[in-house]
Amino acid sequence: MISNDRVYTYSEIDKLIDATCTKLEKFGLLSGEIISIILKNSVEYVLFYLATLRIGCIINPYPYNLESKDAIRYLENVNPKLLFCHKAHYEYMKNSAQNQVILVDDDFLDKLDESEKHADFKPEQKSPACIYYSSGTTGNPKSVVFSHKNMLSNISSICRGFKFNEEETHLIILPMGHTASVNYSFLPCTLLGGTLLITESFWKIRQNFWNLIKKFNITYVEVVPSILVALLHTPYDKKDYSEIEKLKFIGCGSAPLPVELQNKIHQKFDLKVANLYGLSETGPTHVDYPLDEGWKPGSIGKPLDVNQVDIMNENGNMLDHDQVGEIVVKGENVFIGYHGNQEIYDQLVVDGYFHTGDLGYKSKDGIFYFTGRKKDLIIKGGINISPDEIDEIIFKLDEVKEATTVGMEDEYLGEKIFTYIVLKDGKKLNGEKVKSFCKKFLSKEKIPDVVKFVESLPKGPSGKILRREMKN
Repeated sequence: MISNDRVYTYSEIDKLIDATCTKLEKFGLLSGEIISIILKNSVEYVLFYLATLRIGCIINPYPYNLESKDAIRYLENVNPKLLFCHKAHYEYMKNSAQNQVILVDDDFLDKLDESEKHADFKPEQKSPACIYYSSGTTGNPKSVVFSHKNMLSNISSICRGFKFNEEETHLIILPMGHTASVNYSFLPCTLLGGTLLITESFWKIRQNFWNLIKKFNITYVEVVPSILVALLHTPYDKKDYSEIEKLKFIGCGSAPLPVELQNKIHQKFDLKVANLYGLSETGPTHVDYPLDEGWKPGSIGKPLDVNQVDIMNENGNMLDHDQVGEIVVKGENVFIGYHGNQEIYDQLVVDGYFHTGDLGYKSKDGIFYFTGRKKDLIIKGGINISPDEIDEIIFKLDEVKEATTVGMEDEYLGEKIFTYIVLKDGKKLNGEKVKSFCKKFLSKEKIPDVVKFVESLPKGPSGKILRREMKN
């Protein structure tokens, strides 16, 4: 592991985890109690995460870029025994949280006592291991509980699906308080014995991104669509991203990925982009592996071997290929509950299938395609319209940096289509040109009724565009 220019061996990390266990046990923790952390990407994050599991407690991480006032709502629901945080959140939490709050300061590592070896906790397979923050897309955030079996089953399947091995060197640039970096890099590399290069965020290393890729022979990096957009608009010298040897493709998840964006990255950097699909409640469910022969951008790939994935209609019947319905998932990766909310869990997990709320279809050869969220659907004049389909077309316009489409209430039609666009620096565009361009690809009922140009789009901590805020 490499963090802040310091290299740690597995043996060193193991001793530091034991020392962190010793520190935690001084608080009188009992097996099964919850420890929350709001820590920046760092070796401290890794130590608290793994030490919590080692002593038989439940880890509850939050993204470091989550605002303190938002974190309080989750903490009230989870009610952890302890909350550890860096100084950016400490003062607010100390005065507002109903829990014991401990500052993790800059000399935390220096104060650890590495003299004792700690015995590993032997969990039951179905006992809770993690409670993950889920921002959701509906404005009703939930706390998702994963068992030890969920974690091991999913991470092992990810390693097989993406052909990860002990030679991996992954670059972490997304918040480790989110599941993306944990599921695709932190835990797979830990399981296989690979190497992690941990950075605080992409925005801190943006100018040096390609130099890090080359210097450390990075084999994989996980991003979100907004980072791909930033890569395209950062004035790198061509030599910065030429002659990259180990990195064969980039993974992108947490938000819908336009095919046009995949193509632009491939054209400029000669790197294919995997379209990664999964949910907080399941972890990754599919493998979109760009190195496969005949691979094409646009799909979310085939299901991982840990789960069964089907397409279901509103009557609960499974659909055949090329029919759009709800994506449902069954398998050992499916979570064991929402903390403190059994009612919602029982509504969404029926006969072992988790109802994702996502729409999609599968092709004859078993490749799945995501078409949008059920709750994002625009119903205009009785016609169901996917906003992602409209955004995909608008993103083809060279002037467009980002776009999102929502339905706004209309007395006559039920809903009208509103599209919000962020332009690239120095570019100009008007609404009529956007509508005219859309007419080349979309039926008339799908053409935006209103086009508005904005400076930025609201995003959550993971970089996902918050459509619900545009509706407000």
